[in-house]
Amino acid sequence: MPDRLTDMLERYGEVCKRTVAAKILGCSTGKIKNMLDDGRLALACGGEMVDVRSIAAYIQQPKQIDELARQRRMGRKWSV
Repeated sequence: MPDRLTDMLERYGEVCKRTVAAKILGCSTGKIKNMLDDGRLALACGGEMVDVRSIAAYIQQPKQIDELARQRRMGRKWSV
């Protein structure tokens, strides 16, 4: 049985559109934009596409990635 990353790369390729990323994660394109902005997902192709590897990583460790993004946001908010 192939692992999640291999399966996702076979299905979607290395990159996908934001709408496809939203369907994969079961959320809105607005949430995908927020996830790209705060680093939970990675951009590819000059910011036009979403890196499928970052989607697979998020699916495997959502709590850890969300926490890192929260810490980055808090750091920006309180930095001088």
